Amino acid sequence: MVTTAVQQQLATNLRRVTARHGWLLAMAAGELDRRIGSSLGEEKLSIEQWRVLELLAVGGPYPMSVLAGATGINGATLTRIVDRLVSRALVYRSADSADRRHVLIHVSTRGHSLADRVRPLVARAEEEALRELSTEDREELVRLLGRVALQD
Repeated sequence: MVTTAVQQQLATNLRRVTARHGWLLAMAAGELDRRIGSSLGEEKLSIEQWRVLELLAVGGPYPMSVLAGATGINGATLTRIVDRLVSRALVYRSADSADRRHVLIHVSTRGHSLADRVRPLVARAEEEALRELSTEDREELVRLLGRVALQD
């Protein structure tokens, strides 16, 4: 049983740690991931699979190294994600014509269709998560996060 004193101490400690930027960013990302994950459940896509599929749908094909850098997913995990997407015929691999040692990952027609169906669901989940922010605040948030995320 949690007592009132414990709840008050927790509230005090949360105020201390959430004053840190990294903590707040992690909490916000976790909330977005939870909402987006819920919206993807019907399509049986993980958040990581969605990120890879969406990146390929809007601009692929890409080599695995580019996908890893853009999604923040490590090589072994990314390989498993791409393998699952390949098994569902959502993406496919081909040799890079410029350098046959490299493999490119492409989105398939089926993958494009799924991305087109899921995109509005993800947008709705993001909208719900950010509903407390004005349009201007959302634009500013995207601008600032972009500056932080895209540093060299």
